[in-house]
Amino acid sequence: MAYYSHLPIYNTAFGLLKDYYIRVPKFSKQYKYLLGGEIIKVNIEIIRLILETNNTRDITRRKRLLEEIVWQSESVIILLRIANELKQLSSEKSYLYLAEKSVELSKQAEGWRKSVI
Repeated sequence: MAYYSHLPIYNTAFGLLKDYYIRVPKFSKQYKYLLGGEIIKVNIEIIRLILETNNTRDITRRKRLLEEIVWQSESVIILLRIANELKQLSSEKSYLYLAEKSVELSKQAEGWRKSVI
């Protein structure tokens, strides 16, 4: 198994997951399990895809996995915006922090994808 904790994209995704685990329990009951759970689930999937991509040497498969990481990272941004619109984040500052980190993750995924093509 390849070493992955040195990857900036992995560290960004892991940090985001930690932030979501801190903030999602503060969502109202109506949104905590569905919306909050989906945000966490997608972020865990991103981490899994990063690990799988890092361990894959087949270029075609790697490209496909990187496309999926880009798509999933964009999905998190959309879900985060929905959470903000529904006033589930404690403050605008909290939303801006999470959005900035999510966009950073998306940019890292896009950069990794471009480097493989």
